[in-house]
Amino acid sequence: MGFTKPTPPQVAAIPKILEGHDVLVIAPTGSGKTEAALLPVLDRLAGSERQGIGLLYITPLRALNRDMQGRLSRLCGALGLEVDIRHGDTPQKDRRRQTAKPPDVLITTPETLQAILPGKVMRRNLADVR
Repeated sequence: MGFTKPTPPQVAAIPKILEGHDVLVIAPTGSGKTEAALLPVLDRLAGSERQGIGLLYITPLRALNRDMQGRLSRLCGALGLEVDIRHGDTPQKDRRRQTAKPPDVLITTPETLQAILPGKVMRRNLADVR
């Protein structure tokens, strides 16, 4: 990420998000838009009592999943939150682990989300996602 202090988009967006407002952040690539959206959510997750997944991050491509996993792992590691990734190539043992002990943050694709929603346990694991 490389930010030593909040960027202008983060300064503008984060307080509004923390107040519960919907925001649209329009800024150049590399200006911290993703972190502006995620930091308030991760802050809430770190201080919450819940069962199951607290943040579901959906990307259109597996390659973006891997990129987001790296970015989110750094942020979440500092907050004691677990991040995991799920897509069509996720090994069965990892899928079972995610179902039995869901991560705080799950990164997936629309196709994989569609595949896991019919499962009762995974639906229950996603009940706290807002």
